[in-house]
Amino acid sequence: MLSFPDSTISRVLAHVRQRGSPAWLVGGTVRDYFLGRATHDLDIIVPEGGIRLARAIAGAFAGGFFVLDHERDVGRAVLRGDEGRPLYVDVARLRAPDLLDDLAQRDFTVNAIAVALQTGEAEPEVIDPFDGRGDVDRRLIRAVSEGAFDDDPLRMLRAVRLAAELGFNIESSTFNLVRRDASLLPRVASERIRDELMRIVTVSGAWRHLRLLSALDLLPFALPEVAALIGIAQSPPHYLDVFDHTRAVVAHMEGLIALLWPESHYVRPLPVAGDPVIMAAAGRWDDLAGLLDPYVVPLRSHLAQPLAAGHTRRDWLFWGALAHDWGKALTASTGPDGRIHFYGHEHESARLAAERAKGLSAAASEIDYLSRTVEYHMRPGHLAGHYPPTRRALYHLFRDAGNLSPDIALLALADQMATHAPESPEAAPIGQADLAPGGWRWEDQLGVAGLILGNYFSPGGRAPDDRVLANPRPLLDGTRLMAEFGLSPGPLVGRLIAALREAQAIGEVTTVDEARTWLNTHLDEIRTNKTGE
Repeated sequence: MLSFPDSTISRVLAHVRQRGSPAWLVGGTVRDYFLGRATHDLDIIVPEGGIRLARAIAGAFAGGFFVLDHERDVGRAVLRGDEGRPLYVDVARLRAPDLLDDLAQRDFTVNAIAVALQTGEAEPEVIDPFDGRGDVDRRLIRAVSEGAFDDDPLRMLRAVRLAAELGFNIESSTFNLVRRDASLLPRVASERIRDELMRIVTVSGAWRHLRLLSALDLLPFALPEVAALIGIAQSPPHYLDVFDHTRAVVAHMEGLIALLWPESHYVRPLPVAGDPVIMAAAGRWDDLAGLLDPYVVPLRSHLAQPLAAGHTRRDWLFWGALAHDWGKALTASTGPDGRIHFYGHEHESARLAAERAKGLSAAASEIDYLSRTVEYHMRPGHLAGHYPPTRRALYHLFRDAGNLSPDIALLALADQMATHAPESPEAAPIGQADLAPGGWRWEDQLGVAGLILGNYFSPGGRAPDDRVLANPRPLLDGTRLMAEFGLSPGPLVGRLIAALREAQAIGEVTTVDEARTWLNTHLDEIRTNKTGE
């Protein structure tokens, strides 16, 4: 009898067995069982009455129920598993006249194993017509049939996702089948493509699997903006083309997230033989850990905030790393000195990111997060170029980026680490790193990130000297402004408030009386739009 650590799973399976009717456990549940991986989903098939059984399971365990597919007789019960985690139980009618034909219609051999759920069986029967158990042991993703991807082209992306999540390799014949059928991917609904890509982009080691997507010829159909970056050269300090640089930024973002979530599956990335991506040296990671240490708790809470459909800021920050340079394919130019430039690429990147997210049916909040994070990803680097930045410059970042400011600081760090990885000393503490060409200083990048995180997460949003930077509350609100200056509601009131917020942030105004005096002095300028915009 199969044994699961989650007691709810065991009770559900016992409930199904007690019915005395044929039923089989299939798919990822069985695969993960043989891999020794925890599972929070059960896939059960029955000769008939899939929806009926799912409804009965929901009723027996006080769970939720809904129909997944009326025509195919598929229902889902949503139960409370151990530790309060949801357990999804999907029950489907056989898709073919018998079990073997059903298994023959599945995607990969490791997902085409069934276990009979029958009363009184000490050792349940394992039905494995395609040697899925052997492929589990060999850690291979192998298509069940040559037509597997024509039946459902999404399976090609699923092959990459399973390889990424399980640490498997794609079997050579299956690899060639994917390359043959890659152009079929646009037949798939955008929502389904989005869900697979989300899991690929956010899994540990995604930077390597972007290369796999390219090798399989899937990249032009799944993420054409990324495919367009292949071969786009860059001038020093860049040492990679834009595609490989993008992968390097994703890799360093994984390492950064590993510092915030050491218990997660994310780890500091290591170089891979034959891959041109160089990883930042240990000294840089130690510096980064020291910078982040005071902000681990608020950053975890901030990045765990949901945006839509169970996806969080952390998930979409990986997409920010992926999309931050998409515009370089459209903005490349060569100057008289022979250097390659990408003027305004951040704006084009933001536009392309928004279009791709919309095309993948992302929610409005997700599209906004991605496009604005990409739009502002260079701002911390600009501040570091004039270190220490003025309070006005810092305030302008907070004003424009708002609650994306911490996210942008992290993306900028990953970008800078990836760009300058070859220059990293093996172990250089802050303050002792040599200047890189062009005056780039790692310690200045850290300094700007520290100013952003410190001002954003300090109590009350205040800077250490108690002058508000991240979110100044105007000393005079709109109602008082209109009363004291005889104004009517309109755009001028908004400009006055914006100008006053900036004056407070940079320390020109600290009291209500000073606010009145300052506004009296600048009222005519602001009225004529000469300042306060």
